[in-house]
Amino acid sequence: MQSMIITPNPSDPEVQILCNEFEKKGCTVEFFIPSTMKVMVSFKEKFKEKFENLKPRAALVRGFGAAATQKIFFRLDILRAIEEYNVKLINSRESLEIASDKFLTSIFLENHKIPTPKTIICEDSRSALEAFEDLGEDCVLKPLFGSKGIGVTRLNDKSFAENVLYALGRLNEVFYLQEFIEHHQRDIRILVLGKKVIAGMYRVGDTWKTNINAGAKAVPLEISKELENLAVKAAQVTKTEIAGVDLIEGENGFLVLEVNSIPGFTALQKVTSINIAEEIIDYFLKESKD
Repeated sequence: MQSMIITPNPSDPEVQILCNEFEKKGCTVEFFIPSTMKVMVSFKEKFKEKFENLKPRAALVRGFGAAATQKIFFRLDILRAIEEYNVKLINSRESLEIASDKFLTSIFLENHKIPTPKTIICEDSRSALEAFEDLGEDCVLKPLFGSKGIGVTRLNDKSFAENVLYALGRLNEVFYLQEFIEHHQRDIRILVLGKKVIAGMYRVGDTWKTNINAGAKAVPLEISKELENLAVKAAQVTKTEIAGVDLIEGENGFLVLEVNSIPGFTALQKVTSINIAEEIIDYFLKESKD
């Protein structure tokens, strides 16, 4: 069988692990690298031939590697064009659009009554300062698009908040402000495949930042039924089949922070005996059958 992985970086260690799992199942793997695409709207045939030999007619999406806003939309458009040629993407273009955009994720979570921290999004720096005050003068400023905790800043001092917000306002940034929830320097990551929770972990940091990329450590987690149901529901409402659901436990229970549509699994693999890559590939092959 011929399979495809859509990725900005074929040499990424996790992509290589997934590639090996494909090969164990008798699949050869082709890589589709969005940044190398030159798209001519009137051509069709050359673009289509990339997908003609796929069996099953599907591709596993492991990122599209865009940071600049224009590139984000262009590469999302490439994924939509692939779907237009009847190639199933896991995760879908719609999933990446929702999960990559923290604003959209927050809207979907809130609309489906999934507990999530109070969040305010705006464009004007004065409105952002008002939002800072509305959120109790202790909140987390996050980039609308981004991952691994990059660019995330805690604002809990008014003078510092003014300096940051007005400086970013001059750069025409969008402000995504979320109330700070005391979480004792740990949060939770749960991996969901379809309607099933595969594994989970605590991420324990030395500071309030709990991203593995920021130095947090993976610690085993026993997943309760409540956590399982919440993670699966969050994945489903954001239309994300392969999902990394991030949660924190506040004074009043669990809250969902975000849903990742390209979840890393290296750290999680260290605290579980389950072969995560094999689970992902088995799920992909099962769900992408013609």
